[in-house]
Amino acid sequence: MKPKILAASKSQVECELHENHPLRLVEAAGRRIQCVSGVAWITVYGHATDIFLRPGQAFTLPNDGLVLAEAIGACRIRVDLPRVFDYSPSRVYLPASIDWLAHAFRQLLSGRKRLA
Repeated sequence: MKPKILAASKSQVECELHENHPLRLVEAAGRRIQCVSGVAWITVYGHATDIFLRPGQAFTLPNDGLVLAEAIGACRIRVDLPRVFDYSPSRVYLPASIDWLAHAFRQLLSGRKRLA
């Protein structure tokens, strides 16, 4: 089951994660991932060990490399969003994961119940 957005605000998004279906983040240095329920397993590019978060624990991403957040069983996490999305024509590359989150956030705001 793919990561599912449960709630979103201007500053963070709450996702439901399941085993073997990681949430992929890139260019996310400085953002915080907080575990809401269950156990979250986080793998960070260039980080020597994986991080396991339990409810109430948080981890701030140390670099812009690939980050995979996955559940052991099922879990819910909150991920900080960038302060401002830059959609200016001069910006050539917007990471796919941020694109997907922005798309999902727009759908939540428009009242659609299902995210594709």
